[in-house]
Amino acid sequence: MFKITMVLTFVTVFMSCGNPTYADSDNLQQTLYYGGDIITMEGDTPTYVEAVVERDGKIMYAGKKADAVNNFAGKMLEVDLAGTTMMPGFIEPHAHPVSIGGFILANDIVAPHEWRMPHKTYPGVSGKKNYLKAVKDIIDSKKDRTKTVMIWGYHKSWHGDITLKDIDTVTGEVPTIIWQRSTHEIYLNSACVKKYGIKKGDLSEEDNAQADWANYHFWERAYQIMKGTKLSPFFGDQEMLKLGMERISQLMLQNGITAMTEPGFPNSTFENEYAVLRDGTEKAQAYTIYLIAGFPEQFVKKIGNEAYADHIAALPAQYNTEYIKFLPNQYKTFGDGAIYSLALQLREPFYNCDNCKSEWIIPLESARKIFDYWWDKGYKIHIHITGDLAFEKYLDFTEAAMKRNPRKNHRTTFHHVGLFDSAQAQRAADLGVEISANPYYLWALADKYSETGLGPERAANMVALKEFTKRGVPVSLHSDFAMAPADPLLLAWVAANRIVASGQVMNPDEKISVYDAMKGITITAARTFEMEDVIGSIKVGKEATFTLLEQNPFKISPERLKDIPVVGVVYKGNLKLNKGKRVGGDRDAHGCIGSAGYSWCEKTKNCQRPWTLADRHDFDNTKDGFDRFCQNSVQ
Repeated sequence: MFKITMVLTFVTVFMSCGNPTYADSDNLQQTLYYGGDIITMEGDTPTYVEAVVERDGKIMYAGKKADAVNNFAGKMLEVDLAGTTMMPGFIEPHAHPVSIGGFILANDIVAPHEWRMPHKTYPGVSGKKNYLKAVKDIIDSKKDRTKTVMIWGYHKSWHGDITLKDIDTVTGEVPTIIWQRSTHEIYLNSACVKKYGIKKGDLSEEDNAQADWANYHFWERAYQIMKGTKLSPFFGDQEMLKLGMERISQLMLQNGITAMTEPGFPNSTFENEYAVLRDGTEKAQAYTIYLIAGFPEQFVKKIGNEAYADHIAALPAQYNTEYIKFLPNQYKTFGDGAIYSLALQLREPFYNCDNCKSEWIIPLESARKIFDYWWDKGYKIHIHITGDLAFEKYLDFTEAAMKRNPRKNHRTTFHHVGLFDSAQAQRAADLGVEISANPYYLWALADKYSETGLGPERAANMVALKEFTKRGVPVSLHSDFAMAPADPLLLAWVAANRIVASGQVMNPDEKISVYDAMKGITITAARTFEMEDVIGSIKVGKEATFTLLEQNPFKISPERLKDIPVVGVVYKGNLKLNKGKRVGGDRDAHGCIGSAGYSWCEKTKNCQRPWTLADRHDFDNTKDGFDRFCQNSVQ
């Protein structure tokens, strides 16, 4: 698909529209991308340039090809995109790569809908009988009967109510954790309770309100405590987490993701999660993980606000690497319960669901104090919000804070936003609140929640993002992996089409434009965590980090967005291709050009070219040179 050549150009002066000037030098080396649709994602409509020049991982030029070819000195590696579309690297602004996403990928899945992961496809399962049979089949497949088994994906709307007796019957003496689809609640079997010494005194009287000891069922705060204390040996298992992280890296490349943010890091133990992140990112060398501290760690460790603020301020200097960046002056807090648990806070009662129960993850009075503290400290605040009552309460918090202590460009961001109305969207716009939404809620839940939980009207209006975009409110799209597949094109597809699992279109008036949807996974996604000056668009000075697609999302029907094949990514100038994607020239079995161009590196499981990396000057463009480079890249 690509054609790559090396040329040598010489100039003495270059002047053009704010782009840099360079003197003649044999030591300069850069890469020129051209020959396909290059979409900058700058501005309010799709904007194209003919060519982009990268040097040392930065964008040095974006404009006409003739100027790039004629006015840059030194060696020029030319990459002919041959019709491939190049966009800013896709960004996942809210996900949990280690202790949720990676942990799920390292264990077993029995969920309502099919999950296509890099290593395996898990079929969707409905009905209590089928669910319990699937659990039993997993348990029966385990050779080590003492090792804890974790199965993610249970949801009562699809699988019915399950009791301790149900779970014990199909799991027997194998310690088992049933992780509910939301990852905000767990069910334990008797063997698991015995193994980890769990007893009722482990929770305070207040936190016992979110526990059902008769069925060893724990949710929200009670779940967080169990996960962070008695169950921490399991949730902190390094080998398990490393396996999950390896699969996360495969998933990132597969779906064209070059940056991921985790708000509320860590979800369990800092040392365990950080060690796995560092190991995984340094092996992949294909994406950046941005981390935001917040309530989960502070709550479990019971750290005071001032001490925790000092902790946040110290994180970048202590823990930043080339691929991991802690973001100071940002904090993640929580509103209501999980939408997948039907525990969201609603202004009107649940529909046809007598046992649905709204929850506050943080009681409102405490939540307001937390919000006010970080507001007054000048932090950008990220808030988990799913229901319209929670949306209303946090609008009230924001409005009161603005009156008491006005802040310009505070960028307070409501995350998830399953349900709200037009009046609330207008208040958000007026208050300067921004949105990071999970549109997959609509696809996965609207059919079932029309019958139970929300009712037809509210279900059809879930994640109604046009209410924000038409008011100029910045909207990014996220998966909250694994609340949705970490697949940016899928998220954009749902937001632009409002197609649900049954194939129906729910409230088409709330479709957003394809351009707004693509902004939501590029430039606005970067804005959500205040990195829009570094990534998110193709602009001189930003990182040379791109996603390569076989089709232009603006030149096909919106219904085909999710089906666009991802060729690979360019990460800070380093090209990483999905296995099997062809890149032009004399290709080998992997779809790589061979020793004269991109070659398959078995160690890193990617097509690679020596001179596109930071140490490219150290290796010659021969088979021996490539082999040395390939070996070196994993040492």
